[in-house]
Amino acid sequence: MTSEVLSTKLYDASGKEKGSVKLPSNLVASVVKSELVYNAIRWQRAKRRAGTHDVLTRSEIKGGAKKPFKQKGTGNARAGSSVSPLMVGGAVVHGPTPRSYEFRLSKKMRKGALTSAFTVKVGQESVMVVEGMSGVTGKTKDASALLKKLGVAGEKVMVIVPNEATEERTKFVLSFRNIPRVTVVPVAGVNVYDLINSKKVVCVSAALAELEARVGQVAE
Repeated sequence: MTSEVLSTKLYDASGKEKGSVKLPSNLVASVVKSELVYNAIRWQRAKRRAGTHDVLTRSEIKGGAKKPFKQKGTGNARAGSSVSPLMVGGAVVHGPTPRSYEFRLSKKMRKGALTSAFTVKVGQESVMVVEGMSGVTGKTKDASALLKKLGVAGEKVMVIVPNEATEERTKFVLSFRNIPRVTVVPVAGVNVYDLINSKKVVCVSAALAELEARVGQVAE
């Protein structure tokens, strides 16, 4: 896909279609780099892993100093400790220990992955821009009505709002709180995993400029 696709559908605050809006060129990559998207998703999921898995090694299990049974005459193989890895309930050899799964992904790669993910959604005609937030006044029925008019009711939707926590934005966000499969994130929280994992992306127009400023100019 190329950056020829630079516009998407525009709706007013009530959800009525008004035409199209030109997207900032920095948000649409000339070439979708799937390897960056893959690495960014892997990077995000790795950071979410707790890495607290642990098993008891032979040195961490109490007991085991006494020989469990006599050396000969039992028909069993020789054993010198009840905590041997060969024994039931014994220690574990080479088992998992607490560790971090994080790895480094440069800021330039993360920005490139974000523009590629956004470009994919634009190419799928899954991105729509809403002029403002005045049509949703803090009630769930307002948010449901907006989603219905946009034709995305019941789908997995990512709603992008401006970073500034105004009273209007607070009411707008609260309206979507009880609607399943809808995630509302500020521009600072937009990420590759949630973009790719969403079926539709609804962006408030005021958030477009902030999103462009966050991504910045990405070298191809």
